[in-house]
Amino acid sequence: MNPIDFTKLKIGNYNRKSTEDEDRQMLSIDSQTDEAKRIAEFYKLSPFVGVFKESKSAKAEGVRPEFSRMMKMIDKGEIDAIVCWKADRLARNMTEGGQIIDLLSSGKIKAIITHDKVFYPWDNVIVLSVEFSQGKQFVKELSVNVKRGQTKKASMGYPHGLATLGFLNDKTEEKGNRKWMVDEIRLPIIKEMLNMFLSGNYSGTQIYDWAINSAKLTTPKHKRSGGNLITYSRVYTILKDSIYAGVFYQQNTKYELSKDLPRIITEDDHFKILRMLSSRTLPKTQTHESTYSGFIKSPFGEFIGADIKLQVICQCKYKFASQNKTNCPKCGIAINKIKNPKYLNYSYYYNVPKRKKRESVKYIEEGKITTYFRSYTEKNLVMSQSLAEWCKRNISEIKDKEIQTDLIESASRTPLIEQLEERKRRYRQMLADGQINASDYKADIDGIDKELLELNNPKNKNRDWYKIANDMVDLTTEISEIIKNGLTKDKRAMFTKLGSNLVWNEKILNIINVEPIQKLIDGLNEARTKNPQFEPENIIDTSERNEVFGDVCPILLRG
Repeated sequence: MNPIDFTKLKIGNYNRKSTEDEDRQMLSIDSQTDEAKRIAEFYKLSPFVGVFKESKSAKAEGVRPEFSRMMKMIDKGEIDAIVCWKADRLARNMTEGGQIIDLLSSGKIKAIITHDKVFYPWDNVIVLSVEFSQGKQFVKELSVNVKRGQTKKASMGYPHGLATLGFLNDKTEEKGNRKWMVDEIRLPIIKEMLNMFLSGNYSGTQIYDWAINSAKLTTPKHKRSGGNLITYSRVYTILKDSIYAGVFYQQNTKYELSKDLPRIITEDDHFKILRMLSSRTLPKTQTHESTYSGFIKSPFGEFIGADIKLQVICQCKYKFASQNKTNCPKCGIAINKIKNPKYLNYSYYYNVPKRKKRESVKYIEEGKITTYFRSYTEKNLVMSQSLAEWCKRNISEIKDKEIQTDLIESASRTPLIEQLEERKRRYRQMLADGQINASDYKADIDGIDKELLELNNPKNKNRDWYKIANDMVDLTTEISEIIKNGLTKDKRAMFTKLGSNLVWNEKILNIINVEPIQKLIDGLNEARTKNPQFEPENIIDTSERNEVFGDVCPILLRG
């Protein structure tokens, strides 16, 4: 081998720092050029023929223009040596790494000079190939380790990254292992927002106005961001987030939020919100609010929309549609100056998808729907105030008995729960010690969590049946008055609470009830069958002395 005269080399200086995670720990380009100057002074190199700088990843080939320009100058003989901070600045993929190795082996590149080593043509190429590949291998291993850590954290009930609005990261723990805490300021506000939407009485815009003007909801303050009022889009992010129901998804896997953190809605409520949001993307024919829009469908689930006709009878006795008009078409008088105008409002419902396809459709007037619904509820749902109060007293008694039963059952379940928690602790230790892999750990923990879920929720008590039952009873005493005299928004709120859907096949109206309402109706109907004199809307005395009522009590309590 012939010694190389460093003073006669034609040097190209290459500097690269990607914006991707792989180069987060690398020197900045300015620092790399400073290091190159130090190398040049140490080896007494001649001035650089070219200095190449770029912020590109070297994982893929052919995407770095400055690298390609340097390679062309090497092919032409304008450059025969390279100075760079580390060899992996030149390449992280084997194609371009192979080109560098070939040029070095053939002598076209006489030396590659880094801050801690010089690579010569006669050196073992394996050393240089390892330099090129070890960065890529580090990224791969880092990715696997990060995902493993995220999976472990998720299995403990905590998503990775910044805590969702309403929660805070516990900064007393080390970074990467931080649990969540309740944000006592923001979580109650978010709970109220979710309940407002679930009531059916508030739109996203109204909830946003309340959140920023009344509640003053802001994002948490961080070093460079946060501390500002939430944006409009953040309202819908909150509404759609399952974390508030106690579950989250990571890498397409469902996890349960840590039991140390509260659930402010149930999973059923979460799915209800998603259904309510999706229904708001259905076609709307008018900007006017109609009573049954969104609560009536075809047997095939097609949207039944409302066509609202607004008319005015002028003082000249001419009747005309008032939409998009400011004057009477016959006499020309301004609508706002008509003496004693008579306003008419008609709402007709029709199958929107069918009409869009230009198929023949039939219409049903809103009054007919109201007549049907009023008749249905009076026959099946209406209770007297006395009967409603009796039901609520007995609901409270049943709840008290259930609490006592639960305490006894809970005491018997406690040892089993403690055993399962101990098994989870041992599995976590085995994972930390490398005795089992992440997939086996996940499978075993999922099985234990399933058993714990059944033990902690033996009768699926995520839903507050006590509140649901009381709301149902309240509804039976209010429903007739709301149908008769309530505003449109009151009627829509009633339908939301009722949870029922009207079905119209263009001939017959029908109603499909949610399970709790249907059970109540079935119970009342069975009570009537048991005693034909039983009339729930007329019951006055609900004591055991009431012969008519006494023999149907067990049926109602069972329902």
